[in-house]
Amino acid sequence: MRVLVLTFALAALRTAHADPTAQAAQLHLERGVTAFRAGEFERAQRELLTAHELAPDRPNPYRWLALTAIQLGDCARALVDIEGFLTRVPATDPRVEEMTRWKNLCARTGVLRVDSTPPRASLRIDGALVGTTPYQSLSMRAGTHTLRAEIAGSAASRSIVVEPGRELAVHLALPPPRTPIPQRWWFWPAIGTAALAIIGVSAFVATRSDVSVLPPITCDPAGCAP
Repeated sequence: MRVLVLTFALAALRTAHADPTAQAAQLHLERGVTAFRAGEFERAQRELLTAHELAPDRPNPYRWLALTAIQLGDCARALVDIEGFLTRVPATDPRVEEMTRWKNLCARTGVLRVDSTPPRASLRIDGALVGTTPYQSLSMRAGTHTLRAEIAGSAASRSIVVEPGRELAVHLALPPPRTPIPQRWWFWPAIGTAALAIIGVSAFVATRSDVSVLPPITCDPAGCAP
């Protein structure tokens, strides 16, 4: 019992004399881990970044920042944090295997950025709708992909190759959308001209309608007469 009391007393004494900055870093780290486990990854990232800024040499914030970046789809950032963790722990650390596995997975991705003219076109990658332009993926699987942007009946497609660890920027220029025929400048003038032509033909027929009521012409050896 005396040993247990002495242990708690020593722990309390160490806490009382601990570096306030280190205590704050630990607090933000714990908050970040809690947010991560709750699926609140953006909040987790903010807390973990604060912990890292307060204690930049501690490896654990790097690990959790890497895991959070992966959950947010940012392999480019995750690779930086994974490397920061691996360089601060011994090779025998049991977490090295986990971080090395994520490093190998993220190393198979690249960064893809897509914009278009005009902007805000819907974008499909390999047939799946992913959003609108401008668009970016920080964890795009390396390999060949097909892009297709669409807006107002106009579309543009392109096949691309994403290389691992590289960034690819793509611009898609969509042709001007085709104006519906009733909205084209010549449509209504043409309709008016056609209508006038029809009216003119009708008037001509009307003026010639008296021909049908003339007496028939009959002919005999003396000549032809009505």
